Amino acid sequence: MSRQVLRGFLANVDAVPPLIVTFQFNPESISDNKEVRYADRKSDLSGDAPGKVYTGGGDRTISFDLTLQGLERGMNQANPLPVDNGVSTELAKLRSFLYPEDDAWGTLGSLFGDGEGRRIQSPPTCLFGFGSRVLECVLTGLSVNETQFNSMLAPVRAEVGVTLAVIEEPGHPLYETDRARRNALSAAGLQNIRTTGPDWPPT
Repeated sequence: MSRQVLRGFLANVDAVPPLIVTFQFNPESISDNKEVRYADRKSDLSGDAPGKVYTGGGDRTISFDLTLQGLERGMNQANPLPVDNGVSTELAKLRSFLYPEDDAWGTLGSLFGDGEGRRIQSPPTCLFGFGSRVLECVLTGLSVNETQFNSMLAPVRAEVGVTLAVIEEPGHPLYETDRARRNALSAAGLQNIRTTGPDWPPT
């Protein structure tokens, strides 16, 4: 019996209709970096030795690479022609995370709403989901390298680099959930130190 592999995703649920990119292939690696800023200060004890004081945290950034692979017919079943097919639809959705107010989805949204569609304030945000991580982010970087094309020169293969800045605001539900999960895992790790070290159990 084969096991279904979970797929990561990027989603903008504020757009009408929602913009959802489910990863065709999960990234091989994900970089999750957090910047912390400190300033020097003199120590009150020695008078000369510099100390460090916390001045604030920088952005938590997540970056990864995606591979998009399509065929002549492409990934968009609503478009049976090779023109603007292949992986064009997925690339358009990814780019819309950067410029949703300029995207045709806003016009399409008027068909589902009150005739005006819902507009997204800048900067737009998106949800990043990967396993137990679900974070609200701002897409700050997108690089696309189209490497293969169909007979109408629509891209059918592309390598995409994504950079996200995580929204870390006190009271934000996704941020608070992620912080609680991180603290719980840290506490579980402390228990492992006591029971799995080379000197455990004590003699």
